[in-house]
Amino acid sequence: MSVWMPLSRPTLGPQEERNVADALSSGWISGTGPYVERFEAAVSAHVGRGHTVAVSSGTTALELVLAALGVGPGDEVIVPALTFAAPAAAVCTVGATPVLCDVSSTDWTLDPAAAAALVTARTSAVIAVDLLGHPADYSRLASLGVPVIEDAAQAHGAVLAGRPAGSFGDISIFSFHANKAVTTGEGGGVCTDDTELADRVRLLGNHGMTAERPYWHEVAGRNARMTNLTAALGLAQAERWGELVAGRMRADARYGIGLAPLGLGTRPVRVGASPSCWLHTVVTDPGTRDLLVSALRRASIDARAVWPALTELPRYRGFAPHTCPVAEQVSRSCAWLPTWSDITDEEIATVLAEVATGVEELRLSARDL
Repeated sequence: MSVWMPLSRPTLGPQEERNVADALSSGWISGTGPYVERFEAAVSAHVGRGHTVAVSSGTTALELVLAALGVGPGDEVIVPALTFAAPAAAVCTVGATPVLCDVSSTDWTLDPAAAAALVTARTSAVIAVDLLGHPADYSRLASLGVPVIEDAAQAHGAVLAGRPAGSFGDISIFSFHANKAVTTGEGGGVCTDDTELADRVRLLGNHGMTAERPYWHEVAGRNARMTNLTAALGLAQAERWGELVAGRMRADARYGIGLAPLGLGTRPVRVGASPSCWLHTVVTDPGTRDLLVSALRRASIDARAVWPALTELPRYRGFAPHTCPVAEQVSRSCAWLPTWSDITDEEIATVLAEVATGVEELRLSARDL
């Protein structure tokens, strides 16, 4: 039986081992150790924000941001219909109502015109997801007149108008999950230039307890802190930010070259944006996508269909005031191929060979019908 090739894996090295060993030997592995501050500073430097608050996950980051903005019961938050479920789930968690909005065919990020049509007196924020590493259209979203939250979970290293992903909106979040270019295993970060907002996020994520007076709880908070052990790993990763992003971009380019002769498409890119690569995305039609994913998985390659649109999930479909045809079409037609920063040329060649075999089999089957 062939060795299973995962969809993604972290790219770790000696510095990660040294940092984690140092954190272990210090005995300081909880959420207030020195590596947390150093990791926060490193992320701020890469993103160009004044403040970063390291937290336990990207989803937690979204929940804290919404709470810090005062979003709660009775409020609405516009969320793209094509995304991992975390943004919509975070809105529900704080007691507000997600309002699902279609994405643009030009880049698959939140459609500003569609979002504008959904703004009501109850709209308290919009979450714009930098989908698959492509920054949303923040210049147009800024005109909506409500706080814009940039979800840059998948967009490490992306650039828009000369600015890095994570520097847009009133506040932004990252995920540092193990499948991201820069990882802490689990983990997330909140980035902003607003000192008061950053302080509010930190307060809410540290049990609502003031930094000046231990055990003095100003508000009902939660424990959302990133551990020192996790941040030790993250600091080493952040110091390799450019290298890790470049490795995924190289893989993305090699896949693109190898797949072009097979007639398979790639994601669209809006003029002026320089997306990064989270996972290489193949674009085809629904039937071909499902058969191709099945063929690759039979060959021990963990290809996956992209998430279903949120409008197709029973838990969330009721939050869509209008149909979201672009989101649904993309969700039914695209798949991910194994991608990580140090994936080898040989590993990419193996995937490409199996894709080519699968495409040929599909063509022969269609000809025989």
